Amino acid sequence: MKALEREMIRWGKLLFERRLISGWGGNLSCRVGKKDFLITGQHAPLGFLTLKDLVRINGEGKPTQPEQRASSETPLHLAVYRGTDAEVVIHVHPPEALAFSLTHESFVPVSFEEKYTIGEVPIIPQDTPTVTQPELVVKELKYHPVVIIKGHGTVAVGRTLQEAFLLTDLLEEAVHCQFFKEGTAARGAPDSHPSQAKHLTPVSLAADKSYVLFSQEHMGTLVERANHDSEFRSHGSETNLSTSLTLHLEETDTSWTVKFVAGEITELNQGTTGEFMISGTVEWWKAVFSNHIDPFLATQQGKLKLKRGELAQLSRWYKPFQRAFSIWQTIPAQ
Repeated sequence: MKALEREMIRWGKLLFERRLISGWGGNLSCRVGKKDFLITGQHAPLGFLTLKDLVRINGEGKPTQPEQRASSETPLHLAVYRGTDAEVVIHVHPPEALAFSLTHESFVPVSFEEKYTIGEVPIIPQDTPTVTQPELVVKELKYHPVVIIKGHGTVAVGRTLQEAFLLTDLLEEAVHCQFFKEGTAARGAPDSHPSQAKHLTPVSLAADKSYVLFSQEHMGTLVERANHDSEFRSHGSETNLSTSLTLHLEETDTSWTVKFVAGEITELNQGTTGEFMISGTVEWWKAVFSNHIDPFLATQQGKLKLKRGELAQLSRWYKPFQRAFSIWQTIPAQ
């Protein structure tokens, strides 16, 4: 038995033991080389997989051994591989995430750890037994490591089966915490963290002009909007936001360094002198500025690269930085 096949069997068993799947539900797959994939077969029980339950398919979904039958969700898996950089896909039916999806349009984790790792999780409409519109799932998986399909289950992607498993497991635990929080509130207990499960107050500043990404006019407008926002200034003062951050655009090798002192932006200069430095391509900076992906999550996932400094150090200023980016996302960037 090859290592990859052993891994598929192992993680299928763990998904079953963690009650992230039951019976014959769910499916998982991995890339094999440049063109082929290994996927669980039809009616294959993830908790009890054997070699005969693993089907090697090509890019069109056809088994290399004609007598085998790949999962009915094969089109979903192939669409995800075509539209993202995923190396593995796990699609299962965690009961609490599934139940939550029936009455909500998205999921915002309660804890900061979960916000850091999975961010806000989209809930995608679904009204058929199998996923017949995989393009909706692919669109969200481009910016989120895990999504929920309404009344159906979850899809997680990653570089390894372990990574996709942990994302799935973390999401189910996060939803469990949310149900526990709602139950506590229903019994009349005070909510000591009322702001953690909702967005910050929306920015009311109108954005009637678009700017060239990372141009001097664009960066100057970011600074001006942040400094004129009382919520950013308040969060910055409370956390003593005093540091410098370099933002770098890779295609043009353009860098801007923003200096913060006690919650106020005091300087904006071209160059790479920041205590922290975050670098990324046009694609991912545009995704951040257009609110397709949270900046902390993008950095955690490696879509944006933290070239200098530690993410754990930046996290102490999580609230003011989140507020700053929520303001900046109201400013259209070309």
